[in-house]
Amino acid sequence: MGNNDISNNSVKPPKVLGVIPARGSSKRFPNKNIRMLAGKPLIAWTIEAAQKAKGLTDYLVSSDALLIIDVARNYGAPVPFTRPSELATDTVRNIEVVAHALKFMEAKKQIVYDIIILLQPTSPIRNPVHIDEAVNRLWQSDLDSVVSIKGPYKKRDPILKAIRNGVLEDYCPVDDPANAEPFYLYNAALYGVKRNYFIKHNKLISPRQIPLMMDPIYSVDVDTEADFLMAETYMNFLAKTRQQQ
Repeated sequence: MGNNDISNNSVKPPKVLGVIPARGSSKRFPNKNIRMLAGKPLIAWTIEAAQKAKGLTDYLVSSDALLIIDVARNYGAPVPFTRPSELATDTVRNIEVVAHALKFMEAKKQIVYDIIILLQPTSPIRNPVHIDEAVNRLWQSDLDSVVSIKGPYKKRDPILKAIRNGVLEDYCPVDDPANAEPFYLYNAALYGVKRNYFIKHNKLISPRQIPLMMDPIYSVDVDTEADFLMAETYMNFLAKTRQQQ
């Protein structure tokens, strides 16, 4: 767990709960959360990032699968409950998983958290610095949420296409694509929200969000075999780069 010693302009540091959701079933990629990636189960990479982050007061793994729970505990992650089966279906949203974890932990610890950070294990290439930066920036901001993003993409209109009546054409036609405003995409690695906003609106994302920029290597989201291969390639590249430094 983090020691909560990040710097900010407030009198006290925030109480922060990190939630790692890891459902057992996956139609597209069975057992992906515990599949080996660069020598460790996929979920282990996110667990280790949470352990090294200084901005988390507490963190936990929320899972319904005993095998995932065993793996998470073997890597030192707190798993204080087995997620109820009604929160482990294909239709359950992360909002419900986070709400369950928050209620459980606040009752167990007898504290009220200030910030919740959602860390999806399908984003294994995550630097603990990303977590601390998200907490720090959100705590100092008047905005209610922070999200990790990738980009910028400067040629949205030339590359974003639509098929209309069997014809491929520009999705958003513009007179001069060179003047199009760059766009950004969520990379699914990190979502942070202030507790009061989450409780009031039942949302992890507010209308206006703090952008946390992550480069393409750290933005891999593992949902398919191709994603898995890409993540492993990137992780091997990073490991080789570190050895050469």
